[in-house]
Amino acid sequence: MVYRNINVNSQNGVVLIAALVMVLVVSGIAVTLMSNSSVDMKVINAAQDYDEALTTAHADSSRAIYEEIKLNKAVNFTTPNLGADDETVAMSATGAQGQLALVKAPGILSPTNCSRKRSAHSTKSTIKCTRDLRLVTTVNFGKSDRHVVTVIAGIEQESL
Repeated sequence: MVYRNINVNSQNGVVLIAALVMVLVVSGIAVTLMSNSSVDMKVINAAQDYDEALTTAHADSSRAIYEEIKLNKAVNFTTPNLGADDETVAMSATGAQGQLALVKAPGILSPTNCSRKRSAHSTKSTIKCTRDLRLVTTVNFGKSDRHVVTVIAGIEQESL
């Protein structure tokens, strides 16, 4: 057997330094992984907030149209805009979280391809429709309501 004389005094700090380097490397990897996961969570939360705001805007639009037809007898829809500029009418809906505005564009009703139906009197009748009604629903979302989602629902109605 060969015995070597190892000087113990010169080896005292090597293991400590190696252990500290390993701890630093592992800590760096852990911090990087944690910061990546927090960024991923922020992206996911932002996407969920956007989807929720978009769904809210669609629901508010549908609710406003339903209530205008059922409760108000479609007064805002059937009152024509005879002016030269767009007319904006504030709309409301029960429990709406967004801002609703009905935009009526001026113009003459013209035959369009909308909702063609057969009349009881004629098999080739063209229904005149107006596409100049738009319900604009705006919902703010995100941190401090910095972001906005807008849904524009075109309302088509027959004219006699």
